[in-house]
Amino acid sequence: MTPVDRAVFVAAYSRLVADVWADPVRERALESDPREFLAGYGLHLPEDVQVRVVRDVADADPDLQVQVESWELAESTGAFVLFVPSLLPVAETELAEDELDSVVAGLDSSCACCCPCCCT
Repeated sequence: MTPVDRAVFVAAYSRLVADVWADPVRERALESDPREFLAGYGLHLPEDVQVRVVRDVADADPDLQVQVESWELAESTGAFVLFVPSLLPVAETELAEDELDSVVAGLDSSCACCCPCCCT
């Protein structure tokens, strides 16, 4: 795979993952016909290559190189595994009182004595 081919694949894969994360309709489309879904992002595979979608891999960080290698070897192995990592929700935690005191509109509280325009 040339560097340009790799960049094209990574860009398409990144858009695909972002769209699946953002839109439940696209997520269902991926599940119903992954080959057609890939084609919609310019990622075309021969008909004899099986496509398997792996979602929400537990205890694993997304590894872009593994995805690139799966794409690169798909024709020779006859299989392409599309990894779509889960979008983990941002943890909801409460800040302690001292943490709240240290943050004022993104500024250190020592700068919060007056408006930012008069501090130079």
